[in-house]
Amino acid sequence: MSMMRSAISFGFLAMVLAGPAFANGKVDVAVCKAMQATLAPRKAEISELTGQRSASALRAEEAGIAWEDAEIHRLVSAAHAATADRELAAYDAARKQFARDELALQSAVQQFNTDVSVYNTRCTPRG
Repeated sequence: MSMMRSAISFGFLAMVLAGPAFANGKVDVAVCKAMQATLAPRKAEISELTGQRSASALRAEEAGIAWEDAEIHRLVSAAHAATADRELAAYDAARKQFARDELALQSAVQQFNTDVSVYNTRCTPRG
């Protein structure tokens, strides 16, 4: 029984160690092509997210300016105070959207960098 366990353990160890040896085989060529095919769409996604983040940043900046302009007149009347409150709410909403867009962009870039690193490690020839 002990000998059988040793044989199974040795076989498992051999398969684990042999895995990198198969890295340049036909199976990995297909995997590498599949991995490479996902990189271009991810770059396009990052480009789109960058545009969204930039638009969100501009909207947040404009909302902040509108709020500051309204805030100056807050004490003039109740109507001015209500306008300042609406502008502040719009500014807060714009800042939150900007934060969501920034986080989505950072997440996509991080995943892309990880994918490229894995692709380079697994699929580029060493020499």
